[in-house]
Amino acid sequence: MSQKTPQGLAITKSHEGLVFVYLESGTDVTDAELNDWYDEHAPLKLAVPGVKSACLYKAVDSQTPTWLMLSDIETLEVVNSEAYTASRARVSDREKAILEKIEGLSRRTYVHMSTFTHPDTAANSLPCKFVLVVAIDMTTPEEEDDLNKWYDEEHMDLLSKIPGWKQGRRYKLVDSSQKGLMTDKPVYKYVAVHEFSENNFLSSPEFKVATSTEWRERVMKNAKRKARIFELYKKF
Repeated sequence: MSQKTPQGLAITKSHEGLVFVYLESGTDVTDAELNDWYDEHAPLKLAVPGVKSACLYKAVDSQTPTWLMLSDIETLEVVNSEAYTASRARVSDREKAILEKIEGLSRRTYVHMSTFTHPDTAANSLPCKFVLVVAIDMTTPEEEDDLNKWYDEEHMDLLSKIPGWKQGRRYKLVDSSQKGLMTDKPVYKYVAVHEFSENNFLSSPEFKVATSTEWRERVMKNAKRKARIFELYKKF
């Protein structure tokens, strides 16, 4: 289903899903080792029917975890399919070694809520070089409703005015699992992934406007929020 916002953003809603993995490699796994492992790992996942993409990102905000893996899936049923389960069971010696040495991992499955795309965004320009990932938890159902309305009716339109903003996608958590240092880290219910072609958006006047409205202040008053910035490292 597709429609448009007052600013001309195309809104798309679907039953697609997102496999979202935070990974902290730590000191025992080099970037080269992780890169070689991902070269092996991603094609196996893409061979599963319903897996549409695989992207690896590296943090540029000096926070941990250092790595983010995103994989679009056609429906949530994909991760429960025999083919997907079999792909997770086919673990090479390299993957076993990597998974034993990493310091932490958080794997989440999300269901798609909505995608807002700038009218000037070409399909071949996605994924962009940078992503802003914003995870949010609210305290009451009423506050969740206000959050969703704010995104739909104000926030995405204001974000679209930031130079370099190309697309924003929103998801809701379905399930998650953690290991290592990430075992006790919070996993928030909502996540937004914003695609940017450049990395200076935080200092733009348009970003300040988008994040300082009265509605935004009301929504965030009782919210738990975590924002991260990553650069695209590899895509398949």
